[in-house]
Amino acid sequence: MKKAQFVLLPLSVFVALNVQAAEQLDTIDVVSDNLSPQKENVSAKGVVRVRQATKMSDVLRGVPGVNVNGARSIVERYNIRGVSEEYLNITVDGARQEGYSFHHSGNYGIDPEILKRVDIDVGANSIASGAGSLGGSMKFETVDAADLLEDGQNIGAKIKYAYGSNDDSNQAMATLYGRAGNLDLLGYFNYRHQENGKDGNGLKNENKGRAQNYLFKAKYNFGENHWVNVSAEHYYNTAVNCYRANFGMCLGDVPAPGQDGYRMQNHGRATSEIERDTYTLNYRYNPSDNKWVNVKANAYYTETENSSMNRKQTNVKTAGGSLSNRSDFDLGVTNHSVLVGSEFYKTTALRYASARSNTPDYKQRATSTSIYLEDAIGIGNFIITPGVRFDHYHAALIDSDKSHHRVSKAFGLKYLATDDLALFANYTEVFRGPGFGELALVKPGYYYTGSESPTRGDNKEIGFNYTHSSVFSDVDGMSLTAKYFRTDYDNMNLSLPVGNQGSLYINIGEVKLDGVEAQARYWFDNLSARVSYARARSEQKDNGFVAFPDAGDRYTFGLDYRIPSVGVEMGWNTMLVRGLAYATNATSITTKGSYAVSNAYVSWQPKPIKGLELTFGVDNIFNKAYKDQSTQYYDSVDLDPGRNYKISVAYKF
Repeated sequence: MKKAQFVLLPLSVFVALNVQAAEQLDTIDVVSDNLSPQKENVSAKGVVRVRQATKMSDVLRGVPGVNVNGARSIVERYNIRGVSEEYLNITVDGARQEGYSFHHSGNYGIDPEILKRVDIDVGANSIASGAGSLGGSMKFETVDAADLLEDGQNIGAKIKYAYGSNDDSNQAMATLYGRAGNLDLLGYFNYRHQENGKDGNGLKNENKGRAQNYLFKAKYNFGENHWVNVSAEHYYNTAVNCYRANFGMCLGDVPAPGQDGYRMQNHGRATSEIERDTYTLNYRYNPSDNKWVNVKANAYYTETENSSMNRKQTNVKTAGGSLSNRSDFDLGVTNHSVLVGSEFYKTTALRYASARSNTPDYKQRATSTSIYLEDAIGIGNFIITPGVRFDHYHAALIDSDKSHHRVSKAFGLKYLATDDLALFANYTEVFRGPGFGELALVKPGYYYTGSESPTRGDNKEIGFNYTHSSVFSDVDGMSLTAKYFRTDYDNMNLSLPVGNQGSLYINIGEVKLDGVEAQARYWFDNLSARVSYARARSEQKDNGFVAFPDAGDRYTFGLDYRIPSVGVEMGWNTMLVRGLAYATNATSITTKGSYAVSNAYVSWQPKPIKGLELTFGVDNIFNKAYKDQSTQYYDSVDLDPGRNYKISVAYKF
């Protein structure tokens, strides 16, 4: 019974236990069920710390099963096990990010500099993952004033300068924060400018531009674990790229304007932009003397406008909110952690067809309402977690106006075989109403036969977590997590090219997705080593062709070492991706080359100057020429950046 109750403690307890005693000024905690567990508890999610992140691929690539493609932040897109971001639940401070804008641009602008934590569910393993999640969730959380204030401090500031050699980038950041009674305030501003960089072959890319972000937060504390938080964030990213921003057609020795063979669409350059405004209201009430109450509520509005090819393409507005409560109690020989919640959101998507008009030619709407109930039941060494969810989804598309609903079920089983070993198995049904497809290409007839049907399916996983301290000495330990998964989808809808009709939104029918993910860690005193493996393969059941842009088997290796007496921390990581070839249709085979990329860093917090942190890093140490395999347009996109020396100076006072 004691083990089962321990498992149900909040995740934040285990994350907090893992944080090093030394203050970290420039790190992001990445938390995931695919990272090996902490030594404090075999059933907690794992956490790693990320440094010197200038784009989201720096943050997410270390998580088995998670990919980020796009050589530059303006065109970055995320996926989990090959399932693209528009089929995931992605939030920033609780605000959903919706919409697939255009296949030549990114969709969601997120600034890694202000993040304190990213919580990733790899795979849909809970009915509480969020409405419409077909492959998992990514929850980005920004920093609060309380995270930066020291004990007894009422006002403070943090400033930072960073430089990158590959694209001659310069970044300046300032954060001011304070506390007046029960009120916490934070103001943040970040600006980054970059020139064109080079890939591993020395070929210059097109990415001259700038990114800026500001965030304001106010948090009022009614008492311990009882607060309300409001925030306003503005993100803007712009760059001059090839006309098709994620392609490399304009690079190298190509015809110039006025020369024979020149075509603007192939050889020209154009401006791309992502602009996002997000407003959130979050509430939390979790009294320490009442285990029946742990209330979370939020409301939000977010708007993202995407421009490419020198004009505005799409605008997506989403407003919504959620409410949940978790109650922990004992009932006879069992203990329970009951989660009940609801979620609502409404998305309006606009498409602009003309550079000369600010009036959209097509407007579409979708509304989602859901309620769910989940109970983690502890009995002996078992945790049994049944769950049920009801979703109602209404989509007003160009060619149809329909409502859909689904009751989805979930069942999780965990067995604590020993204090060190936990075995688990999960079954979760998934549902997503018909989406808008690729917004920039919307037109009458775009929604092909069957694509207006919702996607249904189920995800199954089986695996184990293991953690053990004092393996060879009193100051070492190891942990391991591994799983096999299989997901089956019905009515999978994708935006795909169809002959000379351009891209259409197509129902490709039934899809199978399966694979393996694992990570192991070993630590000895201040030395930590980790290795991970991930493999995912998709298949259309009616013809055997791939359904998603599969990537080759991926191995990662990492090593970190701290010298607390002098405030030094250093690390190395290598990612190896094996080559892969697959058939996309009866006449086309895609071949993706293998590659290995290594990064390193060293950070110093000099003891005589409290609050100062100097960090030096090198990305792509061996200057490898490569491109991320998870992109849908592998043969056309340009290469990722070559070697990049990075230096940053941060001071907190």
